[in-house]
Amino acid sequence: MKPLSYQLYYILAGAWRQRYIIVIPMLFLPIMGAFVSMTSAKQYKAHTSMLIQETAKMNPFLEDLAVSTMLKDRMAALTTLLHSRHILQSVALERGLIDQHTSESERDAIVGYLSSRLTMIMAGKDLIKIELKANSPAGMKETLTSVSRHFVEQLLAPERSSIRDSAYFLEKHLEQRRVELDTAENALAEFRNEHAYALPEMHTNNVSRLNSLRQDLSEREAELAGKKRSLGGISQQLSKTNPVIGRIEQQIIRIRGELALLNTRYTAKHSKVVAANRKLRRLEAERQAILAATDESQASINTDQLWDIASNVQIPAGSNQQPLLISQLESLQATRSKVAGLEEETKWLKQMISQLEPQVSAYGQHEHQLKKLERDLNVKRDLYEELLQRYEMAQVTGSLSKFEENKRIKVIDRPFTPSAPSNLPLLIFVLGGLFGGLFFGCGLALVFELSDTAIRRADKLEALTGVPVLTRLPFTSQPSTNQPCTSQPFTSTP
Repeated sequence: MKPLSYQLYYILAGAWRQRYIIVIPMLFLPIMGAFVSMTSAKQYKAHTSMLIQETAKMNPFLEDLAVSTMLKDRMAALTTLLHSRHILQSVALERGLIDQHTSESERDAIVGYLSSRLTMIMAGKDLIKIELKANSPAGMKETLTSVSRHFVEQLLAPERSSIRDSAYFLEKHLEQRRVELDTAENALAEFRNEHAYALPEMHTNNVSRLNSLRQDLSEREAELAGKKRSLGGISQQLSKTNPVIGRIEQQIIRIRGELALLNTRYTAKHSKVVAANRKLRRLEAERQAILAATDESQASINTDQLWDIASNVQIPAGSNQQPLLISQLESLQATRSKVAGLEEETKWLKQMISQLEPQVSAYGQHEHQLKKLERDLNVKRDLYEELLQRYEMAQVTGSLSKFEENKRIKVIDRPFTPSAPSNLPLLIFVLGGLFGGLFFGCGLALVFELSDTAIRRADKLEALTGVPVLTRLPFTSQPSTNQPCTSQPFTSTP
């Protein structure tokens, strides 16, 4: 391993040998750079920068209502938008570069020229910078102003259309949901009106009422059975002590007495005697018919007849007690009235129970239908309220966007007409040519040095021949040829 000083010496020696190859590009390229600087076309640059911010984002009370422009995420799309034919054709038409009679090829050429001259970069978080390059400063300010104006309009267009379309969509569906909500409310109201006594909140009352009616029915039936039994006893007692038979027997006894008196006065053929005998026979026949009757229906008494008999009963003067027949008939009449009332109450209770039992038994079906209608109504009401809230939020967001529309875009640097070209100065080209020539010359020198096959080092000769170098001849000049003579090393042969 050779020392560093030896390697450095070897490099400097090679550079000295190739000194002309290194120096010539260093002299030629600065001249060429100066020539390029003086002959190249002048380039002018104009730019405008604008700050796009959401003022509502800075207010915590309006942060939820603001619509973010997402500038960083939309940078690629905004660059494409800046170079779009829509904007550039509008700019060219406004600047008078094209008109209605311009051919499509010329339009494409002008749009392509403007697109190649425009660049956009994001200079900060919310800062956009648009640059325009041209060979002449004339009209650059107006062109850049037109470009920035159309660009801002297209930048805010998605937000405006989004808010407008959202409000229209919400308004349309809000009306549809309102109609569905009204239909669901009407269906639930009609169901409640139709089954007012079968609703879940009335089920407990209906069950309690049904049990109460059944208990009342049982009590009335038991009481009715007792009254009917009592009525049967009274009727049986009146049947056994039939006052009609008693009255017939009293008349028979009276007529027989009268007949005995008539027989003492008149003969048997006298008309009064014959009439008395005929009346006596009729009463006896009637008594016999009543006594011979065995059918209960035939043995039952006639209440009207008994009341006629009771009405003819004479009450002794000064007596406060009613005859037994009248008391029995009044008890019979009261019992019959009670039985009739109990029968009517029983009939009414059975009717009420028959009407209430279907309502109680249909509770499950009615509750299922009611839950379904209520669930449908709740879903539609929640959806309607959510859409209504979003619609109001969209309206407020739209109003906020219009309010801060003029404040969102703040122009930092307005378009201007450049006063000087943006080309690099002559010195930069000269220095660039100088350093370029240096690097280029060093590269050529390295190539020539590596491609040179001459042997100038003893260690290289030893490495090639494999024998040591014994001596070397110093450099001597030859007067006859004026050519330098390099020392030729001698090697010993084995």
